Amino acid sequence: MSHLSSLAIVIPAYKALYLAETLASIAAQTNQKFTLYVGDDGSPHDLKSICDTYATQLNLVYHRFPENLGAKKLVQHWKRCVELVQDEEWIWLFADDDLMEKDCVDVFYQSLLQTQEQYDIYRFNSRVINDQNQIIREHENSPVVENAMQLAWHILRDERGNVMPDQIVRRATYKALGGYVDFPYAQASDWATAIHFAHPKGLYSIPGPKIRWRYSGSSISSTAHHQAKEIIFGHLDFIEWITRYFNEADANCYGLSREQITEEAWRNLKRVMRDHYRGIPYSYVLPVARRLQRTFHWGILVCLVRAFRMTRTK
Repeated sequence: MSHLSSLAIVIPAYKALYLAETLASIAAQTNQKFTLYVGDDGSPHDLKSICDTYATQLNLVYHRFPENLGAKKLVQHWKRCVELVQDEEWIWLFADDDLMEKDCVDVFYQSLLQTQEQYDIYRFNSRVINDQNQIIREHENSPVVENAMQLAWHILRDERGNVMPDQIVRRATYKALGGYVDFPYAQASDWATAIHFAHPKGLYSIPGPKIRWRYSGSSISSTAHHQAKEIIFGHLDFIEWITRYFNEADANCYGLSREQITEEAWRNLKRVMRDHYRGIPYSYVLPVARRLQRTFHWGILVCLVRAFRMTRTK
């Protein structure tokens, strides 16, 4: 590493509710060799005053964008926040309501040294917390090293806890790949980004401290069933993307077939539509069927039946 502050922690901020707690968890890091960038997404809340509270504790750069972009183009807001970064070599896109355990930064640097910076993406294992910071789910720890196709397989099977705030990516690779994978309302953009940056070198999961990812009533994830008409095609975009991402050379190298990935993609789609979106609106049966036909190459009647089976029951 060429200089001490090689890590940029970037928070695309909008909500004030948990921001102070998030900043407190960052200020509590045992290793302070990082710069924190906060990109205010035209919030109606006074985020600057919250940030100013930590001005003496953190190397913090605050910037307010006059236009609210994240409400409709969340990944584009992420990207403009990353553009605030100066010369740091690693980018950690965090959230304005999540928490990091106190040794995260230190163990990240240790992992870089141990691996000789071999990977383009490093990630922390995670815990899910609620509004009261209570742990409501413990994700199973990932293998220390995993290739992109294995990662995709396990993500589709809901066996990995990958979320954007647990990922740290090499800035040079971020630029080469065009940044984070962009789907509407960032639906599965964290999954796709992890897979994309893990190809071909693999992904390294940092042992020890974890990220505490908040599942609250104010997050897009927790309100997805209310916004299904607007965001449902974001996940369909991801499903189409993942069924086309790997080639036969990948299958020969990684030991999984493209057919296996496609089968798991269909199972994932059914599960997400049922559990996450709580079913699709009846008015979306035909457009969803057409997307199924394009993605899976089934006949249109089969697609109509399968789309209808994903409709809301209440």
